[in-house]
Amino acid sequence: MDIYSNIFTRKSCRKYDMKPLGAQTLVEIETCISGLTPLLPESELTHKILGPDEVKGLGICKAPHYLIISGKEQPLRGVCAGFLYQHVELYLYSKGYATRWLSGVKSKQSDPDHIAGFAFGKPNEPGTRSIEEFDRKPVSEIASGSDSRLEAVRLAPSGMNGQPWYFAVQDGVIHVYYKQSLGGVVGMMYHMTDVDVGLALCHMAVASEHEGKPFRFVTGRKDAPTAPKNFTYIGTVE
Repeated sequence: MDIYSNIFTRKSCRKYDMKPLGAQTLVEIETCISGLTPLLPESELTHKILGPDEVKGLGICKAPHYLIISGKEQPLRGVCAGFLYQHVELYLYSKGYATRWLSGVKSKQSDPDHIAGFAFGKPNEPGTRSIEEFDRKPVSEIASGSDSRLEAVRLAPSGMNGQPWYFAVQDGVIHVYYKQSLGGVVGMMYHMTDVDVGLALCHMAVASEHEGKPFRFVTGRKDAPTAPKNFTYIGTVE
């Protein structure tokens, strides 16, 4: 599945053609998901693909489909969700569709295990952009050390464009940190920074495959450098 190039052209979409995608397309999406490797072997996540009449939430864009993610409480639940389903987002872009991660979208049916979701469908506005159109921090602000995969990480989407992650390259591995809060009144209301760092880790994994480099995420290493101020260590890419 060649999804690497979409990292450099994808654009979150607000306007969609409301005609539902065909049944075969939805089957292909499910096939894509079933073939993905989770970030952590023990992570257990589920999802539903719902229509516009089956979801609710403030400020959500209108789309023909929404992918809603759930999972019981478990280690790095949000990170694992972002990692797994960002692969799906990139897959959708590779097929000419578009998406938008949404912090507020939920199923109308109560789900105590809800994590996050995104809209998707055929775009009714440009679904791609040039690299110059990305509004992102420079690599020097989100990482220390040098690694060619950090550019793909830099371009990952995040709520409020907060980019709440930090990657420290050291002795052949990459230690990963994230901000639990973006700060400020609005930032305190946003609770998906763990999902966001999962999106960034997905981009690193996709870039690793493209460059023929290994990607293995482990937790609990004792040699990780002290976390930068306001950041929390979550694991290491080996």
